[in-house]
Amino acid sequence: MRAIEDLALVDELAETGVVLEVCPGSNVALGLYKGWRAHPISELDRRGVKVTVSTDDPPFFHTTMNQEFQMLHDAFDWDDGQFARLNRTALDAAFCDVDTRSRIAKKLEAADA
Repeated sequence: MRAIEDLALVDELAETGVVLEVCPGSNVALGLYKGWRAHPISELDRRGVKVTVSTDDPPFFHTTMNQEFQMLHDAFDWDDGQFARLNRTALDAAFCDVDTRSRIAKKLEAADA
């Protein structure tokens, strides 16, 4: 997440399509950022960096994906379209075979309909 401190690096990440798996809840809980609105995920996304959202260690941080998404919605006013895009980015970056990717894509499409 510290990449945001070097805008040339941010530009390079965006240009090369590197995907960052981000765990904003744990970043906030560990004190890397003072709160959700101070987290750079929205700025990275705005600058074209591909980001995904994860929960890090759900039992330790007492979180779920739904809670992470809700906090991002509350902090940045992200909507269902934004979350659908994040999910698609995560699927595109996933290390899985073509059949698995296709099954998950169908489930995402059905959920977005």
